[in-house]
Amino acid sequence: MNNIIWNNLTSIVILAVLLLAIVISIILVAMSAKIRRKNNVYVKLDDLYSKIKEDIKFSVTPKFMEVSAGVSDLADLAVEVWRMEQRIAKSAANLPENQLKGLEHSVQRLKRYLEKYDIEIIDYNNVKYNDGLNLDVLSVEKDPALAGPMVKETVEPTIMCKGQVIRRAKIILISNN
Repeated sequence: MNNIIWNNLTSIVILAVLLLAIVISIILVAMSAKIRRKNNVYVKLDDLYSKIKEDIKFSVTPKFMEVSAGVSDLADLAVEVWRMEQRIAKSAANLPENQLKGLEHSVQRLKRYLEKYDIEIIDYNNVKYNDGLNLDVLSVEKDPALAGPMVKETVEPTIMCKGQVIRRAKIILISNN
């Protein structure tokens, strides 16, 4: 009889140990899955942080290129093409239509020539201003009616070559402060 009880007790203990081992295994698997999810979240957050950091660095850090004399001459040409375009727009009402179209066509041809050399002209007139813009502010005018600072006038545009600033824009800012 003692032998039967002993066998039953042994079976119960073995069964209990097996159940305990299964429960511990399930807990360990669940914990490791949770840790992997947490680590995955941390990796995603690190990646997102790195991307945001680079975006901020890109928008705030001036990116000037060392330019050769030829590129500098193209930048000068780009500024003059922009000025010509502005003057044509101001005097459009006083010009005969055939002359206006001829001048506009010539300006467009010059711009296409600049585009061949990856020269880009950026005008900031009436653009909302933020400190991350790579601009030289020549003066600030006050207007309490404004919600936020705006570029009132572009005196000289930004000139970029292959995505790099080679000449910063010069602007007049209008602000509510």
